Parts: sequence; structure tokens; C-alpha cells
Amino acid sequence: MNDEAVELLCGYIRLDTTNPPGSEYLAADFFKRIFKEAGIEYKTYEPKPGRVSIRAEIQGSDRKGPVILLHHMDVIAANVKDWSFEPFGGDIIDSHICGRGALDTKNLGIMQLLAFLEIKRTGLKLNRDLIFLATADEESGGDCGVGHLIRDHPDEFKADLVLNEGSYIISGLSQNKLIAMISPGEKGPCWLRLKRKGIPGHGSTPHGENPLEKISQAVNRLLNYELPLTITPIVAEYFKRLAADWDFLKPYEADGKPETLIKIIQENGLLAMPQINAMVRNTISLNVLKSGAKVNVIPSFAEAEVDMRLLPGQSMEEFMTFVRKQLADDQIVIEPISQYAGNTSEIDTESYRLIEEVLQEHYPDAITAPYLMLGTSDSRFFREKGMTAYGFCPAIIPLDDLKSIHGNDEKISVESMLTGTEIYKGVVKRLCT
Repeated sequence: MNDEAVELLCGYIRLDTTNPPGSEYLAADFFKRIFKEAGIEYKTYEPKPGRVSIRAEIQGSDRKGPVILLHHMDVIAANVKDWSFEPFGGDIIDSHICGRGALDTKNLGIMQLLAFLEIKRTGLKLNRDLIFLATADEESGGDCGVGHLIRDHPDEFKADLVLNEGSYIISGLSQNKLIAMISPGEKGPCWLRLKRKGIPGHGSTPHGENPLEKISQAVNRLLNYELPLTITPIVAEYFKRLAADWDFLKPYEADGKPETLIKIIQENGLLAMPQINAMVRNTISLNVLKSGAKVNVIPSFAEAEVDMRLLPGQSMEEFMTFVRKQLADDQIVIEPISQYAGNTSEIDTESYRLIEEVLQEHYPDAITAPYLMLGTSDSRFFREKGMTAYGFCPAIIPLDDLKSIHGNDEKISVESMLTGTEIYKGVVKRLCT
């Protein structure tokens, strides 16, 4: 191992690809320089000015279908006032590489890049094509990124396997073991904009038709409903694996019944953990509320935006019927912002087993487990076309540090970056040779 991974990640973080506006051309230029030096041909895609994705390929035989190494170059905004270091400084502080994208997903991009370059540098003969793909616009839904690529250039993005974001090796979840996760699926977003008109007036004379009050009451009815617990196949297998370390899961390990797992989760307080709660039920979060301009004026209009996430296998139509019933206000106009179903890939595959084997070789005492990604990713575009996609990033991340993804003070330890890069190289070699 050397510090090439560290140097490249620091440089990558220093490129401000905040979305909006994106400016992913900065990162694409970064990769262009590297590919030119390595003698690797590449192609760029730019559906809108500055919104660039880049693809490079090392050709192999056609014994197997291609593998795509996928990550997104854009990041979400970072308010420097809330951070203890410069979000786009790319500095090393206390043996950590610090900055926006250190976990989501510029670290993964550098691991993939170095695995890709390793194949080129060593001249290994591949049994399939290997594609490096760095994309724009994931953080805003992917329309200028993978959505555009799959829609307008479908023949260039066919694969047997896509490796993308979606999981880590977690420390701190178990007292005794690392949890090495691979993500074969994710929840689906049901983002809604709720609008309501009312009667304006003077704040000193409430009249009962304040639209802000009405929409707040309706959303509270939605938020206060206790959604049922549902055990999906990925989550069922996840907890079955964790039973190797969590003794209170032994009854579930013995009978494998969803009702047994639900009882254990409820009785042991696991629903108090937001991550576990979101793994076993649909979730609802009120994140935007707009109305009014002055404290003494009853507004004429109110608007709320609600982020709801549905488990794989859930019916969007049935859930929307539930939402309308709970809002219980016919004057609220419901506008979908983004809606698509949760999606999964099978885990009973040669590729999944190979990834598990490499993880177990490096961390023989770790628990490897499939993980349901609670957010969303570009993997859905490939799964919708029947391609297998797994979330896989073999860096050890403390459980508490996961809060920095879309939060403050995002960072990854130098050791995790270096070790994760070596594991990633090993996985890619095994998949392609």
C-alpha cells in the first residue's frame, strides 16, 4: 500500500461539485488528466452545460458480461459555519481525510479508480470488460447523470454487474465484531409537495381558515400514525447474520419467522435506533414548510414538502391512498416531487459470494450481511433494466461517523481509505480474471 489513494482523494475533495449547480466538469477534468497519463481512452457526456459524466473502459474477453464501477461526482451543500474544518479543504487532520464527499462518494470513486488503474498497469487479461463510470447529478435524482445515460445511450451501459455506493464495514454496531455489509437493495422515495389555500386576514383576528394551521394539522395526522413493521427478505437475512453476535436474536435464528423478529425488535428497544426503525417500516419526515411573511398577517397560502421512503415490495398506489386518508383535508393539493419503488437485486449469485469471500479473507472475524440501503442511489436505473447492482465500499466506518453523510464534518480515516482500496482492488481482480 502507498499514499496514492490519500493524495488523490484529497485532491478530489478540493473540487467543489456541490449540487446544485453541480459543476461536475471539474471532477471529469480531474479524471481526464489521470486517464490521459495512463493511456486510457475515455468518453464524456454533457446533457447540460457543466453537467458532465465520464466513462472509461478496459476491454476483456466476452466470457462474461461487463462490470461497471459506478460512483457520483456531485455532493450536497456544506455550510462552512457549521463545520470544524474547511468542507472543500481536502486536509488531513488527526489521521483523517476531511471534507465533503469523503464518505459520499468521492472515497469510493478513488478506490474504484485505483482498482481500474491497477488492471491497466499490470496488464492483466480480463474475462470481461471493465468500465469506470463517474456520473453527475445523483444528489438531485440523476436526470443529468445516469438517467440521461441509460435513456440516451443504453447500449453503452449494459452490464452483468454494477458496483456502486450503499454500504460500509461498520464498527460500533456490535460490541465484538465488525459488520461488513453489501447492499443489494434500497428503499424507494415518495416525495410530496402539499399545497393549501386559505383566507388571509389580520393576525389579531383568527378566523379558522388559516392555511398554515390547516396544513400543519393535516401533516401532524400523517406523522402521528404508527406505521406497521414489515420484514423484507434483505432485512430478514441481515438480522439472521447478526444473530452470530447478538444473543437476543437466537430465537429468530432458530425459527426464522418474521413475527419472532418483530417481537424481538420491539422488546429490545431497537426501534429507538433510527437506522433500524427505517429498515423495518416505511418512514415519513416533514422537511420543508413554507408560509407567511409577517407575524401579524394570516397567510393566504401554505406549502409543505414531505420525504417518505417505502420498503421494497410496497405499493405506491396503496401508500398514496393511505396518505390522502390521513391528511383528511380535500383542500390540500398533493403534487409528487419524486416517486419510484424500492428495488433489489438477488444475492444468490457468484458475484455476491465472491465479494463476501474477499471480505472474509481480510476480516475473518467480521459478520458479512446484506443491507437495505435507506436512502436512494443510481443503482435503481440499472436494476430497472434487469441488471444486478450491489452497494459496496469496503472502508471501516465508525457508526457515529455515518451522521456526517449529508451532515457536518464528513471524514474518513487514512487507514480505512488505504485498506479499503486494497480490498477493492482484490474484488475487481477476482470478478474480472
